[in-house]
Amino acid sequence: MMFTANAPIGVLDAGFGGYTVVKELQRIVPQESIVFYGDGKNQPYGNRQREEIVHLTKQCLSFLQKKEVKVVAVGCNTISTLIDEYQNDFPFKIFSIVRAGSDALIQQHPKKVIMLSTMFTAQSGCYERYIHAECPDIEVIPQGSKWLARLIEDGDFNKRKIAEELKASLGHAVELHPDVDTLILGCTHFPLVKDIIVELYPQFTHLINPAAVQAQQVKEYLEKSDLLSDNGTGDFQIYTTSDCAVYTRLANVVGLHMTAPVKLAPAPVTLRT
Repeated sequence: MMFTANAPIGVLDAGFGGYTVVKELQRIVPQESIVFYGDGKNQPYGNRQREEIVHLTKQCLSFLQKKEVKVVAVGCNTISTLIDEYQNDFPFKIFSIVRAGSDALIQQHPKKVIMLSTMFTAQSGCYERYIHAECPDIEVIPQGSKWLARLIEDGDFNKRKIAEELKASLGHAVELHPDVDTLILGCTHFPLVKDIIVELYPQFTHLINPAAVQAQQVKEYLEKSDLLSDNGTGDFQIYTTSDCAVYTRLANVVGLHMTAPVKLAPAPVTLRT
């Protein structure tokens, strides 16, 4: 399938965490139009089963395909762990945030790293597989959090609740590995609370935000494929399956350049049990 340079970039997330990817894209390729789709209704994907995640993801990608995107950045680590199960079903290139985070860590090459993520991402072993394929000597310590993404998705940034969840999840890994100074933010929601993380655990002097690396990988791909837009300043459209007002407020909190009101989109249909 042929794509045009002025077609939009698609960004997909199970919620609004992918805003961190959009922010990086707007910084390095401001001329590009972006279509964001956040399935807040079904968030968090990380507490769902593998089959259900793939089922929902394909519906999200079909929505972006109808918007005639030229490439998609999956800004959800949970969805990215299963990229092999859907990437060949669509005509556009799909970029994994897990791959981006792994590439960033490989470049830094610490001896040990803690990877904070949803439960599904932690249990999948995806970061370990990518990292150990290049650097088998790096010790990767996965730590899942069941509710941190959901607490952030609620949009009120309740510091007490967020701190309690961090202590219940990340705190466990810190107790076992007090010498680790590198943390992968293995969910695109988590950079939004990095100040709370560092306040609680100042040992983490190196925070890896995969969103910045993923945005750079998308830019390099568009350059090589002669698909960079020459349109000046791009449009930005947000679609969500949950609360448009919350998504609008948080887009402003993240500092995104808004060009249109947030629109309510149809939610993917869950599997019947």
